[in-house]
Amino acid sequence: MYLNLSNVMFNDSITTQFSNLTFLMELDLSCSSSIDDHSSIYTTLSSTRTIHEGSLYTYMNRGNLYAPNLSWLQRLNNLRKLKLNGVDLSKASRSNLWAKSVSTLSKLRFLELSNCRISREVPVEQLLNLTKLSELYMDYNFLASKIPSKLANLTSLSVLDLTRSNLQVPWPRLESIDISSTHVIGSIPPSIANITSLVDFIAYNSLIQGRIPASMMNLTRLEMLSLDMNNISGEISPSISNLKSLQLLSLLQNSFHGLIPDTICSISSLRYLLLAGNSFTGNIPNCIGQLNDLSYFEVSSNKMNGSIPSLSSFFRHSTPYMLVLGFSGLTVKVDQQPFPPRFQPQIVSLDSCNMGGKIPGFISNLTKLVFLSLSNNSLSGTIPSWLFNLPNLGYLNLSFNRLQGVIPPSIKLKSFFIQTTLILRNNLLQGLIPRQLENIQALDLSANNFTGNVPAEVGLGKIRYLALSDNKLFGRIPFSLCQENCELLLLDLSTNNLFGTIPTSFGNCSCLVYLNLGSNNLTGGIPEELQGAKRLSFLNVSGNHFDGPFPSVVRRLERISVIDMGNNKLSGKIPEFIGDLKDLQILLLEFNSFNGSIPEEINALENLQFIGFSNNQLSGPIPEKLSGLKTIINRPKDGNLLGSIISQLYIGVRVNLVAKGLSMQFDVVRTYNNGLDLSCNKLTGNLTSELGHLQGLYALNLSHNRLSGNIPTAIGNMSLLESLDLSYNNLSGEIPVSLALLDPLSTLNLAHNNMSGEIPTSPHFDTLSRDGLAYIGNKFLCGAPAGSHCDSEDFPTPESSESEHSEEQSGEWKMVLALAFAGYVVGFWGLFGVVYLVNEKWRKAYWASVDRIVDGIIRCRKIRVSSVNQ
Repeated sequence: MYLNLSNVMFNDSITTQFSNLTFLMELDLSCSSSIDDHSSIYTTLSSTRTIHEGSLYTYMNRGNLYAPNLSWLQRLNNLRKLKLNGVDLSKASRSNLWAKSVSTLSKLRFLELSNCRISREVPVEQLLNLTKLSELYMDYNFLASKIPSKLANLTSLSVLDLTRSNLQVPWPRLESIDISSTHVIGSIPPSIANITSLVDFIAYNSLIQGRIPASMMNLTRLEMLSLDMNNISGEISPSISNLKSLQLLSLLQNSFHGLIPDTICSISSLRYLLLAGNSFTGNIPNCIGQLNDLSYFEVSSNKMNGSIPSLSSFFRHSTPYMLVLGFSGLTVKVDQQPFPPRFQPQIVSLDSCNMGGKIPGFISNLTKLVFLSLSNNSLSGTIPSWLFNLPNLGYLNLSFNRLQGVIPPSIKLKSFFIQTTLILRNNLLQGLIPRQLENIQALDLSANNFTGNVPAEVGLGKIRYLALSDNKLFGRIPFSLCQENCELLLLDLSTNNLFGTIPTSFGNCSCLVYLNLGSNNLTGGIPEELQGAKRLSFLNVSGNHFDGPFPSVVRRLERISVIDMGNNKLSGKIPEFIGDLKDLQILLLEFNSFNGSIPEEINALENLQFIGFSNNQLSGPIPEKLSGLKTIINRPKDGNLLGSIISQLYIGVRVNLVAKGLSMQFDVVRTYNNGLDLSCNKLTGNLTSELGHLQGLYALNLSHNRLSGNIPTAIGNMSLLESLDLSYNNLSGEIPVSLALLDPLSTLNLAHNNMSGEIPTSPHFDTLSRDGLAYIGNKFLCGAPAGSHCDSEDFPTPESSESEHSEEQSGEWKMVLALAFAGYVVGFWGLFGVVYLVNEKWRKAYWASVDRIVDGIIRCRKIRVSSVNQ
């Protein structure tokens, strides 16, 4: 009657093995489990500290079961509960009637088909026979269609989960709706008020627009309303007080504005009030502190301009578990009034709340405090020792203040429900890193003035996240960082003065996901032992002195998604096996000495979006086949962060890209930021029309090469291109008119080529280079803004220039020998006699001209000089 074979790591196909178990009431063959996953969390590229997220969970495979069809279900007529999570149904779902066998299970009440690679529509016609079905889970599939309205005929259905299934949702009538990370059409319809039985409505990251309809305030049974990470606008209606049963109101990261209405205090059942990441103004209603059951309160990242004159008085009647006011615009004052004994929050965030003076003493009484963040204030003085004696404190962030002195010598933060974390970046701390770190699980001391060696003791405890970047540390990397059975997930030692080689003990770091050793003085290469880091996803060794060929050990890093080896002394060819790294998203090899051609196998990298090969010695043509770069061809819109996310503390992949004439540094890279930079090489041949397939490309830089031929008309198909640099090549022919039709294009550089004809015009294209610098060095171009009229008789053409060149060439050779001899004789005295012995003005003019010549020669080496210090 009951059979559970879930997560047994089977590797087999399901055919007829269960067909005779006709008494089964519950069958679980799941081979994947949901786990917490913050990989969809990312910050904006602006200075605001907003956080975005998609689904906060994903699935981990626990086997490899697949079913070519579901006919084996037909005799299991007594099934009430069926769970097939992770079973590969991709082949089975190709049939239009793939769920027909499921429809025979008339007693079925619970059906779970999550993460099954189903790629067709929701089989509603085949599910209508399941009149007793109350819960349906089809999250994490590829259901690229709308939910059929007939699904509402399943009157017993109370729970529908379609998270991350890429659906467009027309709001089915259900008691509990979870359509998170789907694609909703438009705004919430007023008719949602007809679902009077609605209790839970969860729709975060669902592309909802418009306003919350006023009719929704009539859903008196509603207990949970979660609309995070959408684009909902307008104000919170004062009628929100009608939702008398509401326990959770979460509107994180939308476009709400205006005041928070006082009427919200009438909802006495309210426990969660999460309004962060909007544009609310004014002050917090004073009555908020009167909500006795309020446990979670968050208004961070808004545009409020009020103040809380007395934090203790404000929360005299409530006992919040989480209090997050950081970056809200509010000014928080901590007076001398004692807090009530019941005020024992576990999470407190008062970042950027205009707090000054010493670290507030009331914190010493918060014995249950686990998370404390006071960053971006004006706190001064030393760090009090009592701060590290709080019995449960596991996360401490005092970054971006004016604290000084040294870190207390004994640090023994406790671990509670989150990892033990110490963040003290960007203060004035100095001296040696303390060695009493045995209890620390997450340590961030980056951007201080620490000197000395990396303490060997730091690797002997339970460290999982270690960031010591941007200090003045020197010496070798200790072998102790990767002991056997270590739990290290993140290691960032970048921007220090470390020397020596990468320890072979790194092969013991089987859990390591993020490794950043960039901007040091390391030598040698990447050891073969690193292949033991099977989970490594992010590898940055840029800005060191590594030499030799491309490290072969990278071939064994099957999960690698970010590789940055720029600014080293690597040479040889870029290996063909690069095409086997299927998860690769960022590949940066600039400022090395790689030669040979760009491997055609790069076309196999469907997830690749950043290619940085500039400032090498690559030759040959650009690969003809580029159609396999699917992430660049179809720019994703989901905004997920590249690379693996270790925790919310470490979210970001630093990438430099030459775009719009500038070296742009992306501290956080999203899936719709991409680029192709092959500048400053020796590439030859014509521009392939395949470039036109890269319709999602943001920036293309092919400057300073030896490319020839015409600019293909297909380049006009790159409909999202914003920056194009083809300067310093041998391109000829006319500028294609299709280029003038690219409305997103904001930066264009075609200078120093052999192009001819009339510069095309359009209202937008005409604004790209009003000074004509984008076309300089193309003497056969005419029209605005080049200045020459195309119908002028004096305007040169390529044909007339060739004949004039042949006539002048013989005369030039006669002068070469004479000039060479004269130059040799007068060169010495011309330099020292004229420049130095005549007057200072001439001397300065001479060296200014020399500087201009040298600057032109080494221009490629200066294009991205900032990336040397990344």
